Amino acid sequence: MGDGASNVFSGNARNVVQAQHIYGGVHLHQPEVPVPRQLPQRVTHFTDREASLSALDSWLAEPSDSAAPTWWIDGCGGVGKTSLAAFWAHRVRDSFPDGDLYVDLRGYHVNRRRDADEALDEVLRALGVPSERLPVDAAAKATMYRTMLHGRRMLIVLDNAAAAEQIRPLLPGSPDCRVLITSRSHLTSLTTREGAGRMSLDVLPPDRAVELLRRTAGADRVDAEPDATAELAHYCGYLPLALRIAAERLVAGAQLRIADLVAELADERERLDALAIDEDEFTTVRAVFSWSYRSLAPEAARLFRLLGLAEGADIGLDAAAALANISRPKSRRLLESLTGAHLLDEHQPQRYRFHDLVGLYAADCAQYDESAEERDAAVRRLLSWYLHATIGASWQAEPSFTRLPMQLPDSPGSVPEFTDRPTALHFYDAERANLLAAVRQAADRGEHVFAWQLPVAMFAFMLARRPVADWLETHRIGLASAAALGDELAEAWLLTSDSIPRSTLQQHQVALAELQRAVPLWQRSGPEWAQAWALRDLGGAYYALGRDEEANEALERSLSMHVELGDEWGEATTLSALAKAEHRLHQYDEAIRHLQRTIEIRRSHGDRRLEGSCLSEIGLVLGATGRTGEAVEHLELALELHRDVEYSYGEALDRERLADIWDTTGRPVQAREQRRLAAQLYDELGVPHELAG
Repeated sequence: MGDGASNVFSGNARNVVQAQHIYGGVHLHQPEVPVPRQLPQRVTHFTDREASLSALDSWLAEPSDSAAPTWWIDGCGGVGKTSLAAFWAHRVRDSFPDGDLYVDLRGYHVNRRRDADEALDEVLRALGVPSERLPVDAAAKATMYRTMLHGRRMLIVLDNAAAAEQIRPLLPGSPDCRVLITSRSHLTSLTTREGAGRMSLDVLPPDRAVELLRRTAGADRVDAEPDATAELAHYCGYLPLALRIAAERLVAGAQLRIADLVAELADERERLDALAIDEDEFTTVRAVFSWSYRSLAPEAARLFRLLGLAEGADIGLDAAAALANISRPKSRRLLESLTGAHLLDEHQPQRYRFHDLVGLYAADCAQYDESAEERDAAVRRLLSWYLHATIGASWQAEPSFTRLPMQLPDSPGSVPEFTDRPTALHFYDAERANLLAAVRQAADRGEHVFAWQLPVAMFAFMLARRPVADWLETHRIGLASAAALGDELAEAWLLTSDSIPRSTLQQHQVALAELQRAVPLWQRSGPEWAQAWALRDLGGAYYALGRDEEANEALERSLSMHVELGDEWGEATTLSALAKAEHRLHQYDEAIRHLQRTIEIRRSHGDRRLEGSCLSEIGLVLGATGRTGEAVEHLELALELHRDVEYSYGEALDRERLADIWDTTGRPVQAREQRRLAAQLYDELGVPHELAG
């Protein structure tokens, strides 16, 4: 025979069988492939993932020919992705008669990350392939893997994946198999290319976090200290990993009270260290976060740790760019990479925030990985951005009143342009908590110029929004910083401004004392318009305390100064104060005359907020003279204006005054409704009030 034939029949003792007689059929037996059962231990005390479990159950129930073969669960480190995957997989493993495979890809370990090639070796061995038969080429391994899974119904759990390239070679291609992935990253290409489903996991709601502590630390202990338990859950950030560590510390320390652990966690500097059982990577919150941090590109890691220096509730795109001294487009790209790694949450368009414990970890990273000089420079850039943006917005919010000249640092980056009053007000609404935090941070870091300039810059918003608690706190801090600098001009401004919320709270004696301090400071070093401002408010404080003669003298001096300076805004404000005093003294004709001049000035300046306030004052005077129809007309016009310009404090006053008129005209139902709405507005502003129910 030729060479071809001899090759066909070639053999050796291992693969050739010789037999003289054969009876019956010939059967060749392969070793039986084992059924792998590799799921990790089922988590005990699992809580509050009913919606997620239901979604996974629905996915499993879909027909194989139409269901997405792959789902991935994403979320920050410690949020419970692996626990959810393992819990569900154990619950449904009987639906997969050919077994289940589990691979920890360790995607966020710097030195122990597993690539797809290594993972394929593991799963092929689990499927019965001896090591000597494993292909060398990664593509050949993937082909063998898909071939062996064809026609089988198996569940594959790929845990801690960092990137799609770790996963794709492990996708079986068989419609009867299901793949469940966990990751801290947004693996969006799996959705676009493989049609994978996705769910994001968040921290637990407060009540379910307490329930988890109750199950793990013991019902008796939790029930004995319910308030401390709620506080403990809060300090743990409602993060399942942190909650379990806290519970294990309580179990290990039989004499440790929950309140004692809460006291330990109250110190932010020690909190991450307190949330640890020992120093291995699975029992410290810090270590779990570090896996994500160390996997970041250098520029993203720098932005992450600098964001830890910002002490506000969240941060906007432009503020983040200023903090890191980078361009706006680059800031956006890096922020997207941090949200993609679940180290940051974009909770509103272009607004970002940390989970509480992640924020503490970021601040730690800044402390260790940035120099003191760069930390200080970054915070100054952020404070400067807030200052410039607030000043820019204030010109749109209240364009008419005179401002205190301030020497400003250079603008640190892109500051938004404010085209109208609503845009400016909404900037303040979005940044309110951050501005308060910025004032505190400036004072704490000895940046005293920022600590008094920011409250001064915020004055327009204090007038428009009347956040009384913020007004008082920022001015208390600003006054201390002004005193530390020996800056009398700043101190005079802040004292004069602070008297306004004091009067709102009916703390007239405190307001008077502050204004009596402010007037001589203005007289020594301030402009004349500021002296007139302080005298005007001094007159208002005197009237509120029943000191009519002193009030009259102060207001007349203030009015004369404003008129001489050509300061119409100040003139109108003083005339309004005079009208209030004249109303109290039953000098109604004089009050109406002054208010008519006031409303003329407000309209010429286009100041709709204060036009509404003037209409409201006229309504109040008309009501006192018995002209109730005209009074209601003016008050309803005022209410319409105040609602239109979003001036809640003015709206509350309008409603309260309408209620008084409805009471006097025998309309109690309408009066009660107006008082209810006024009370609701006062409550939102934090202004105490005494209104009938």
